[in-house]
Amino acid sequence: MEQIIINVENKSILPSLKRVLNSIEGITIVRHKKTKKCGLDEALEDVKEGRVTHYESAEAMFNALGL
Repeated sequence: MEQIIINVENKSILPSLKRVLNSIEGITIVRHKKTKKCGLDEALEDVKEGRVTHYESAEAMFNALGL
């Protein structure tokens, strides 16, 4: 069995695309389920993307937050 992933930007064509694909013998449509990332995976992604802030101390962090 081979798989093809099709990315569709215009969601208005999905019904007609599904109809065409379902009419072809041997083709099935499987919905993709997004896997939810755990907190550790999200944190590692933040570090990789540079979405972190470093402070010299806890006091410096609280001052920056206005607390």
